[in-house]
Amino acid sequence: MRILLQHVRTQLFLKSLGNWTANPYEAFDFEHSQRAIDFADQNQLQGVQILVKFIDSQFDEAVQLPAAHTTSTHQQR
Repeated sequence: MRILLQHVRTQLFLKSLGNWTANPYEAFDFEHSQRAIDFADQNQLQGVQILVKFIDSQFDEAVQLPAAHTTSTHQQR
């Protein structure tokens, strides 16, 4: 299982900050969903979702991060 950040509109996966890929196996694996959430918050990424990628893709699960989440969490720090 891999925990990835995916841009909702383009469907590309985050490889590194500012670098996206169409191949989920080239994307950065956050290993834990909270790490992906924290990264999106710290870097003010908008329009992204967490994708839990399994070997068998029929079980993949996407959870879109709310746009307000990034802004409100960042302001509280």
